[in-house]
Amino acid sequence: MITRTEKDEYAHLLRYLEYTLHELPAGVLYDANGANDKKCAELMKDTYRLEELAVAMGVDLSEFVATCRWHYERYPHYLGRQKHFGSYASYMEKHHAPSKTKA
Repeated sequence: MITRTEKDEYAHLLRYLEYTLHELPAGVLYDANGANDKKCAELMKDTYRLEELAVAMGVDLSEFVATCRWHYERYPHYLGRQKHFGSYASYMEKHHAPSKTKA
C-alpha cells in the first residue's frame, strides 16, 4: 500500500517533470534555468522514482516517462553541439523527438 507521503512525492515529481519540459522545443529546464549534463542526470533519476511510484499506484505513465527520458538523455548531447544544430527545436526534428505529452 502506498503511503500519503509517497502520494505527495508522486504528485510533486509529476508536476516538476512536466515543468522541466514545458518550454519545449526551446529546451529542458532545471528549476528556473536551463538544464546541463549534471542536472539532466538528476532529472533522469527522478523519472525512475516517479515510475516506481506510478507502478505502486497502478498508474500508467510509460509514455510520459519515455518522453522525459528521451530529452534528459539527449539534451546534454545537444548542448555540446549547439552550434551545429542551432536550436533545440532543430535537434528535436533531426532526431525525431517524441511529441510533448502530458502525464
